Amino acid sequence: MKMKMGSKWDQAYDSAEFAQKYGLTLSQAKTVIRANGPSKKQCDIAAPIFLKAARQFGQRRSERNFPH
Repeated sequence: MKMKMGSKWDQAYDSAEFAQKYGLTLSQAKTVIRANGPSKKQCDIAAPIFLKAARQFGQRRSERNFPH
């Protein structure tokens, strides 16, 4: 049985492509892809959620370092 190459991989992200699209570091992109699989659809859903969580984490971290 021969496997078709292409159709599934056409819908998969390369970590560099994904990082560039969403302004992520390569490490962040790899983390999102590992957590969601390489599916463009899944990663496109996960990216904004990841970015929001990263911003919130950064805000909380800066608030702890600089109390008002």
